[in-house]
Amino acid sequence: MSTLPGVPSETTLPGELASPYGPADTIGAANEIDAARVLQASALIRTGRRYDLSQVLDDQSPAQMWRFWKHTLVLDRVMPGRALGTNQQSFLEETVTGALHSGTHLDGLGHVGIGPLTYNGIRYSDIVTPTGITQLGIEGVPPLFGRGVLLDVARHRGVELLGCDDAIGAADLQEAAEQAGITIRPGDIVLLHTGWGAQWDTDPERYKASEPGLDISGAAWLTDRRVTVVGADNWAVEKVSRSQESEMFPVHQHCLTRHGCYLLENVRTDELATDLVSEFCCVILPNRLRGASASIVAPLAVT
Repeated sequence: MSTLPGVPSETTLPGELASPYGPADTIGAANEIDAARVLQASALIRTGRRYDLSQVLDDQSPAQMWRFWKHTLVLDRVMPGRALGTNQQSFLEETVTGALHSGTHLDGLGHVGIGPLTYNGIRYSDIVTPTGITQLGIEGVPPLFGRGVLLDVARHRGVELLGCDDAIGAADLQEAAEQAGITIRPGDIVLLHTGWGAQWDTDPERYKASEPGLDISGAAWLTDRRVTVVGADNWAVEKVSRSQESEMFPVHQHCLTRHGCYLLENVRTDELATDLVSEFCCVILPNRLRGASASIVAPLAVT
């Protein structure tokens, strides 16, 4: 049991959240993707078919809590008489405001903690500044180029769409992997297809109200296999009930805080599922935003 200030006594903190990658580590399970695994992933490209795994983001996209997205065009140089030079150059630019945890995005390791501590036992009080975090910022995450795996849990259960309160446990993942003929390996980028993402555009209110997703047993099954990223076609990867729960986002704590395993949210998995693709080369390139706890990304699967 923990005796750390600000952490509930019932919260177990093995080794005070010490990283298996060393006391100075700040990139967690990204360490699992070495040069050999990059080469293995590139060998999965056989047809050249590309799958865009990102949802289209605009100001009507589903969002939780205080999150929002606003895109504003700067029109000055397309207005009559405002073109530049003898060649009459006109141009558009824009500004955006909003949350980095919008649309398809990668959660960094500083995003979630347990009480005062985040990944590798780092104290928030030691890294938080008005302009960002001084450790675990998304700018430190290397390009993630690895073997991608789709576990189609909806297909495994014989449905197009899991129910809003359905939990995905270890047995579901094991059986979905066996059905696909896939063995999960260290460094993998594992995506879960629940069917929930079909509502991103068609029913955004239902999409954001709750969701099926991982439970702790499922999360542990994945981190035991030392995967680098877990993603899903929902907004939190884990199950979120419509009723208020006393335990808040335990899978986030398990993956990010305890194991340094990244979470990829709002992934578009429907095309992979339709084409029965279970193994592919996957690329995720976080924007190098200093001190940020997440990055909007456009992940790519290539077969």
